[in-house]
Amino acid sequence: MTDLEKLEARIEAVDSAIAATRMAMGVDRKMSHEKHTNGHYTKALTELTDIQTSLNALRVRMIAVGR
Repeated sequence: MTDLEKLEARIEAVDSAIAATRMAMGVDRKMSHEKHTNGHYTKALTELTDIQTSLNALRVRMIAVGR
């Protein structure tokens, strides 16, 4: 498995985590009858989105270098 394939697997895992967090956030909000989402979900989504952005930038750099 090359470094690029490993990076693609990490990106896929982060994408799955973001989707799961969004689903959990919606279910939690509906079950608790809150008008606003819990701040912990918002913080988790922010951190996961930051990780996703950095991994995508790393993928672009790795493709440009040719690894």
